[in-house]
Amino acid sequence: MATSVTVPLPQEALQRLRRGAGAAGKSLEQFVVDRLLEAVPPLPDEVPTSLKTELEAMEHMDDDALREVAESQLQPRHQRTYSRLLGKSAAGTISARETETLATLGEEARRLTLKKAHAYRLLKWRGVQIPSRRQLESPR
Repeated sequence: MATSVTVPLPQEALQRLRRGAGAAGKSLEQFVVDRLLEAVPPLPDEVPTSLKTELEAMEHMDDDALREVAESQLQPRHQRTYSRLLGKSAAGTISARETETLATLGEEARRLTLKKAHAYRLLKWRGVQIPSRRQLESPR
């Protein structure tokens, strides 16, 4: 069920939204709804149950703690193993035991990625300046 909300918009914002809707081939209303859904963090109910509690707890973290989560990485040893096993898998030379390890490390990487994305989205939602994609992709 949809609920209507009236929001006064500056003329510039309305023009941008209309232009975006036209470029996307969507109605203004659908375009606005799509952009709003992109802008707010997903509800923890929309993620795997195993992560639900962790993501809900993140909503109560302060900005510094969220930055720490957002900037976290796989342990270097795990990253090296993961990269090596991905290569072996692609080459078709991976053993059954290595396949299990690859699956475990892949799950760890996916969980970390979800947590990082949620942390960045919460920070952005709070109005905190977050790095651009280019900044995130450049080596430190």
